[in-house]
Amino acid sequence: MVYPRTDEDDRRKARAFAAHWLAEPFRRFREIGGRLSNNELERLVMDGGALLSDLDDRWRGGLAAGELFKALFILAKNKPALASWDGAIKLYEISAKRAGSNGSRTKLYQERSRFLSVAHLWGAWSIREGNFGERLEVGYDGWADFQCFLTEAEILRHFGQNWRPTRAKSKPPLPPDVWCVPSSWEPPPRQVGWPNTGMLPDLTLPNNLMAELKPPGRPKSG
Repeated sequence: MVYPRTDEDDRRKARAFAAHWLAEPFRRFREIGGRLSNNELERLVMDGGALLSDLDDRWRGGLAAGELFKALFILAKNKPALASWDGAIKLYEISAKRAGSNGSRTKLYQERSRFLSVAHLWGAWSIREGNFGERLEVGYDGWADFQCFLTEAEILRHFGQNWRPTRAKSKPPLPPDVWCVPSSWEPPPRQVGWPNTGMLPDLTLPNNLMAELKPPGRPKSG
């Protein structure tokens, strides 16, 4: 999600990020008596060598892309005539300005392009507000929570690759080539007592924000 491109630099940094991210889970794994093979340990050490000097910038960019995709999804569901990347970016700009933070249109378009192949994953992250492992209950563990996150992201991917605005010559928000789960993957069957994950909540945008949007296209004469 943080390093989504397929060039060698992003692949190298993605491996390093994964190795750093796994450090704390690995510590907990060892505390309960778990052990990794020498080959697995060697791979983690080798993968973790890349310098991630741009990590903060990548993280902010991914979060922005997720907020944009979430806004687009909500607009398409509730106000399809207003739904577009441009509309989502305008909402972000307005919200950022009201909060006194940065929301440059040019920068937002750059982040959308940089994270387009994983925008649905960041969108699911945004809808969850980054909450993972905080709703664990009996029979529902971190593995199940992650699988449910993937289910949520897949719902967004399906929307992003199939929904189209009614405007002439419109295209789906996501291109055909984005990250997706393997074809053999299946979501875990829901169990009694599980939290409301693996589905998307009813989402809305504030009315005062919606009032700032106008349908795309030329204004009608008269």
